[in-house]
Amino acid sequence: MLASLLIALGREGIELAPHPTDPARLRHRRMTPVGWAADLPTDLGERLRMHKAAVLGLLAPCGLGGIEAHPEAGYVLGERLGVADRLGLATHSGSPAWLVAVGEAMGCEP
Repeated sequence: MLASLLIALGREGIELAPHPTDPARLRHRRMTPVGWAADLPTDLGERLRMHKAAVLGLLAPCGLGGIEAHPEAGYVLGERLGVADRLGLATHSGSPAWLVAVGEAMGCEP
């Protein structure tokens, strides 16, 4: 499921973005104790490849149009991003906090 993948990526400190020169590709990096690294845990890399198109759609401008399919989804997204912002975490699209917030919002029962 896409929601659980986003949560797992965010919890691993992985940041995603569309590739700057090829919009059909994803760019990723992971925060490590010594800085940013380009490697992904194998299982997450495989799951990300399976859901690449959906993730790219979420990262596109206005890509979260369907997130409010359930009344709680919009609330969950805003609340999670607000908490992350107050903690001083980056909340831009594709950041680990954003991935967790979107995954949790997508997981709301319709």
